[in-house]
Amino acid sequence: MERMEGKVTATVHLATAEQAWTLLSNFCDFHSWHPGVKICRKESGTLGVPGCIRYCQGLDKEDGIPADWANEELLSFDATGHAFSYKMMENNMGFGQFTATFRVVDSKKEGLNEGKGCEIEWSFEGEPIKGTTKEALIARLQAGLTGMAKRVDEVISQLVPKAA
Repeated sequence: MERMEGKVTATVHLATAEQAWTLLSNFCDFHSWHPGVKICRKESGTLGVPGCIRYCQGLDKEDGIPADWANEELLSFDATGHAFSYKMMENNMGFGQFTATFRVVDSKKEGLNEGKGCEIEWSFEGEPIKGTTKEALIARLQAGLTGMAKRVDEVISQLVPKAA
């Protein structure tokens, strides 16, 4: 069976990995951070415990086309390692078997503010998606992840006092 896999990353400039994880680790709060997600709510299970199921819905589309949606099941949650994995279940986007891991790691890039900065990684593997190329999926995930990193920086910048 043909498989598709990949990974995208985005840099958070103003937060440590611990700070970013604190903001991003809620499996059912994805809509607060991802610019393309309108709704994310717990459907069943216990938050942060494998087996928890969330429902995610994308932004409304024009011309009456239904918004993208999916039910996703939490497979693992590693607070110490700043990561969680999940699998796509029922959805209207053409996904079959599909798993993803979301992770926050200390940044390896030089020149970030006072030792701050981290990377957000989103990796995936699964069956090819009907009507979507791997490149298109990667571009979509990258746009979302870049938006998430920007949102974290915006929140952190409001929490940190500005130098006079």
